[in-house]
Amino acid sequence: MKVCHAEVMKLIKELERQKATLLDEERDGCRVSYKEGEEPMAGEYDYAGTRKAVRALDERIRTLRATLAKANCTVTVEPFTVTLGEALVMLAQLRSECEVLEMLAGFRQRSRRITMNGVLEYTDCLFDVRQAAEDAAAIRKKIAELQVAIDRANLNNFVEI
Repeated sequence: MKVCHAEVMKLIKELERQKATLLDEERDGCRVSYKEGEEPMAGEYDYAGTRKAVRALDERIRTLRATLAKANCTVTVEPFTVTLGEALVMLAQLRSECEVLEMLAGFRQRSRRITMNGVLEYTDCLFDVRQAAEDAAAIRKKIAELQVAIDRANLNNFVEI
């Protein structure tokens, strides 16, 4: 069956949710408590069945992730002319750079304070704070464009699952 990358990601998320639910049910139902002199109630927990179900979910998730990873190495994200895998790395790098630039843009070009002994102290930034703000805005714009390009590639490219 051919599906787009976005559908594969949603399927993986659903399988991971199913696994989490199964593990929660296991944690809650794998033991039984009873008082001295009482017979323990028979539980419905099936150790072997639960392990088999978890392994099956893990295998399906692994297969889908591998399929997606292979596709991410070949699908090109336009207009950036990088693969999806590279685009995801680029997105993380741009977000990190934007965070730094936004921090730098938050400084005042020159600030002053009075020290504990009453001396007036100045602090000058060794860069143009306005330029950092403009660069951060440009990177935010590029991040938005890249995210749209990634989303478009994930919707327009299909894999066999």
